[in-house]
Amino acid sequence: MAKQRIERGTRKSVRIDLHTQGFLIPAPDAPWIACEIVDVSNHGVCLEVGDLAVPKLFGLAFTAGGEVLRVCSLIWRRGERVGARFVSARELRQGVTISPGAG
Repeated sequence: MAKQRIERGTRKSVRIDLHTQGFLIPAPDAPWIACEIVDVSNHGVCLEVGDLAVPKLFGLAFTAGGEVLRVCSLIWRRGERVGARFVSARELRQGVTISPGAG
């Protein structure tokens, strides 16, 4: 428990606990896969995905209707949880190579 507090205290931005359903979009025409959005910040998100194989670059819908969508880059995986950073529209337009330390 103390270790988690130390890690959270050193983060660049504040995370907001959501624990709500979201939808991982592995490819543009692929079916959406339900997941749990554990927490979110201005820069990224933590998801509970079970044993789902998560691609390096994926979409995330925050609502079932797709009103809120973000493109994400996979940064880490620990068991059934993954961490991803949000990819900006500018990065996508420029074809920027996604790297874990970016952002």
